[in-house]
Amino acid sequence: MRRFFSGIQAYAPAFRLLFSARFAWFLFFPLAAVLLLFVLGMWVTGSIGGTIHGLFADHLAAWLAGISWLEWLNGAAAWFVWIVVRVAFFFFFSMFGGYLLLIVLSPVYSWLSERAEMHLSGRTYPFSFRRFVRDIFRGLGIALRNFVLQAGVSILLFFFSFVPFVGWLSPFLMLLVSAYFYGFSFLDYAIERRRLNVRDSVRYVNCHAAEATGVGSVFVLALTIPFLNLFVCSFLSLAAVIAGAVVVHRNDCRPG
Repeated sequence: MRRFFSGIQAYAPAFRLLFSARFAWFLFFPLAAVLLLFVLGMWVTGSIGGTIHGLFADHLAAWLAGISWLEWLNGAAAWFVWIVVRVAFFFFFSMFGGYLLLIVLSPVYSWLSERAEMHLSGRTYPFSFRRFVRDIFRGLGIALRNFVLQAGVSILLFFFSFVPFVGWLSPFLMLLVSAYFYGFSFLDYAIERRRLNVRDSVRYVNCHAAEATGVGSVFVLALTIPFLNLFVCSFLSLAAVIAGAVVVHRNDCRPG
């Protein structure tokens, strides 16, 4: 528990650094990502809703023909589909939408983590375009790996939720699993500069699982905020990346 709260406490220096004059301009990137994901999300959900309604609209209209007092059902069905599709979208994003941010903002996260560690440790990292591109693809690969694993574990926990008594723990365990995998992704932007492969990175995070879960838990709780989760998490993710760099830097400085 001490290590878990240490991961949460890493947000204190992370926020101070993020809102300092040297780093505050990074806040413009989440704003652009929010606008992009909002427009794409509304377009996709609108297209899906229109397609679903179109599949049975003609059949419903033919069935209601001549029954004037039931013709309002056609319009009501369109509204019902519109609501269901958007509710499903918000539910999906509350569970896995953070990975959309990790994918869209991956180049920014890699750059931000490097700048944060340079500030924390005084260590310099000469810019290399090849290394920068490699780190971006590594971050994308880690995000996709964690997404698949989190989705698989979440599905198993969903089925366990139907088991009496044991099922009561499923929502709590799903939050912890999400926190661990998101924390893994945030720490890995700093871990990658140690030139560890994916297997060694997994071993490193498993050795510091409590701290990774602490870092990820703040982000996961923000994902549960209705309607504002996309906006809040896009900015909070920057602090989470810096918090991940703070945790890795502390572990480097810790004796043994």
